[in-house]
Amino acid sequence: MEEESVQALREHLERQGAELTRLRVAAVDGSSHAREERGVFAASAISTGEVLAQVPQSCVWSAASARQSAYGQAFAEVFPEGKDKMVFLLDLMAARLDEKHPRHAYASALPKQPPTPMAWPENLRTMLSGTNLGAAVAEEREELEKDFASVMPKLQSARPELFSKDFTFEVFLWAHGMWFSRRYPTALGAIDQPKDYRWQRSSEEEMEEESDGEGVLVPFMDFTNHRSGTKIVWQADVEKVSFITNEGVPAAAEVFNHYGDKSNEDLMLIHGFALLDNLYDTYGLWLTVKVSDEPTAKRRRRAVRTERLGPFHLRRSDARWKEFPSELWQALSAGSAGNEHLRSLSQLLRERLEDFQATQTRDRHFAAGGAAEAGDVDVRIRYIARYRDGQRQVLQDCTKALEEMLAKVSQEAAPAEAAPVSALPE
Repeated sequence: MEEESVQALREHLERQGAELTRLRVAAVDGSSHAREERGVFAASAISTGEVLAQVPQSCVWSAASARQSAYGQAFAEVFPEGKDKMVFLLDLMAARLDEKHPRHAYASALPKQPPTPMAWPENLRTMLSGTNLGAAVAEEREELEKDFASVMPKLQSARPELFSKDFTFEVFLWAHGMWFSRRYPTALGAIDQPKDYRWQRSSEEEMEEESDGEGVLVPFMDFTNHRSGTKIVWQADVEKVSFITNEGVPAAAEVFNHYGDKSNEDLMLIHGFALLDNLYDTYGLWLTVKVSDEPTAKRRRRAVRTERLGPFHLRRSDARWKEFPSELWQALSAGSAGNEHLRSLSQLLRERLEDFQATQTRDRHFAAGGAAEAGDVDVRIRYIARYRDGQRQVLQDCTKALEEMLAKVSQEAAPAEAAPVSALPE
């Protein structure tokens, strides 16, 4: 039996022409491993190539449709040059708070707590300190605080009948978490598109990034959880959005979606969860290098300054890709002679690796579902452990690969000579 709010959403969508009869929403067994407590399941067996669900374009939520709402129009009056992202978030807040909002049924069926780490309590965010993800979360939250402070007081002053005191930063964080974690590519929305508009994307292709615009929300089908390797097709025309399985789903089995082959850092930042032993993990390496500027008429000597370069995304060892991006080698070889930059990089990676090796035993324990002496473990702690363990694995693979490179170069070099820079990988 579906939750009351989900059932109300289903009825709301079906009145507008949605086809959802083949699916049901229910709690996920062992929900601690899922990004939320529920998932989508097949009401009966669905064969390969069959439609899972269809949602009419009138139910698809975009920045363009948000601008047409009373809240979007009020925002445009106060901020004529306001960004689409802010319009979307304000309309999401309104849909949760205003029972008369046309999308209230959808907002009411969404999780009450945002999954993204920007909205996590401070003690959990502190556990990310010293990591690339921790820095990204802190930066994003700071931007959200600035955005909210720059618009809400003015809106509440200009239109208090719409933007009440209930429009708090906590609700703003909720709206951002829902939008950031659940949005589909903008191309699925067909507002203002010609009658012959068609768009399709398969999970077997490279899924479109969220940065293609502000994205769209597709009610009900955003309840689907992620599974790597899921074969699914997203289709859109001016009438509807369709989801088609390319692998078939047995009766009562969970219907998964595919968010793209993302690293745990991306999955955590965008969706608020991490996978165990994620092969697509990356480590963002930043370099601080000395740059010498050419002399000028006013300055006869070269000016030396430091510059931060990156991030260079290192990857786990796999036959399908190289651990190190070519841009990294270019940046390193530009400032060093011989193979000194290889040795410097090796030392830098070992230093980065030490931080994660220090917590390796604990991280592996909680990442794999291990218990805590104090009782239940917050699932977000498990996600943090999976993220940290993934960073360790990337650095470990890259350190090993670099040591092998250095050993090979040493063997090929003349006993008394340094190997040439051309010995570097391309």
